Amino acid sequence: MLLNGKEVERDVIRHVGGAAVVALKDSQILLVRQHRAGSGEVMIEIPAGMIDPGETPEQTAMRELNEETGYVCDPLEKLCSFYPTPGYDSEKLHVYLGQNARAARNRLDPDENEEIHLFWMDFDKALEMVINGKSMMPKPSSAFF
Repeated sequence: MLLNGKEVERDVIRHVGGAAVVALKDSQILLVRQHRAGSGEVMIEIPAGMIDPGETPEQTAMRELNEETGYVCDPLEKLCSFYPTPGYDSEKLHVYLGQNARAARNRLDPDENEEIHLFWMDFDKALEMVINGKSMMPKPSSAFF
């Protein structure tokens, strides 16, 4: 229903929600590069993923960080939650800050349907890329602001 009371029909993708982590070590941010089917392009992102049944957003953030990168951070600090694409999607994304990233003692198995390449970048350089629109980072780039 619109604000004026008019009823309209919309196609909406129902989404369970997701979590993402800004993982830092010294002045570096941990990023992942992976192909995204929706865009057909390779994207640079912060580690993120969908919330599994029974998980809290913070648990999802920790799991995804480990699965995608083999790193852990603790404790996590909540930065924000937002709806990245509210025009057609119900996803709520929860973003966390993780300091002192380090290799996980118990690495979780990565998803078989993903090919992820991780790399470290100077945080200031990553922020500059986002501000100048030179980054391919999709919705998680909002975590920088």
